Amino acid sequence: MMTSTMQTPAERLSLSRERLRHALAGTSDTTTEAGATPRAHPAWWHSLRSLPGAGVLIEAAEQWWARHPMRVTTMVALNAAQAVVQPLAKKHPLGLVTAAFVVGGLLGWRRPRNWILKPALLAGLLPQLLIASLKAHAQTQRPPTTARD
Repeated sequence: MMTSTMQTPAERLSLSRERLRHALAGTSDTTTEAGATPRAHPAWWHSLRSLPGAGVLIEAAEQWWARHPMRVTTMVALNAAQAVVQPLAKKHPLGLVTAAFVVGGLLGWRRPRNWILKPALLAGLLPQLLIASLKAHAQTQRPPTTARD
C-alpha cells in the first residue's frame, strides 16, 4: 500500500479487519487502494452485449441462471474452491499449472463432450432457448402501458 504517510499498526490492523469483514460477508469494498470504484463487468462484456442478437441471448441466459436451482450450490462451490485454490496458487504455482495440464489432458483423452452434447439434448434445449430469448426481447421492446380513465 503506497501512501504518503505511514500508518500505525493499529490503523493497519483495523483496515485489515475491515477487508476481512467484507471478504467474509461476500461484499466488495466500495473503493480500491487507489480510490477508484471497481466495475461490475469488464469493457469487453459490454461490447459483447452490444452485438446484434447477443444482448438478447445473454439476457435470456442470465434470467435462466437466476432461477436455476443449482445456482446457489454453484456459487458456494465456487467460493469454496477459490478459498482453497488461491492460497495453493500463491504457494505452489507450478504445481497448480501441472495439475491443470494433467486434468486437461485427461479430459481431452476421455472426451466428455461426447457424453454431454448429444443431439437429443440440443434438439430439446434449442427451442427453449429461442423462446426465452424472444420473450426477453419482446419485454424489452414493449413500451410501458399507461392507465387511461
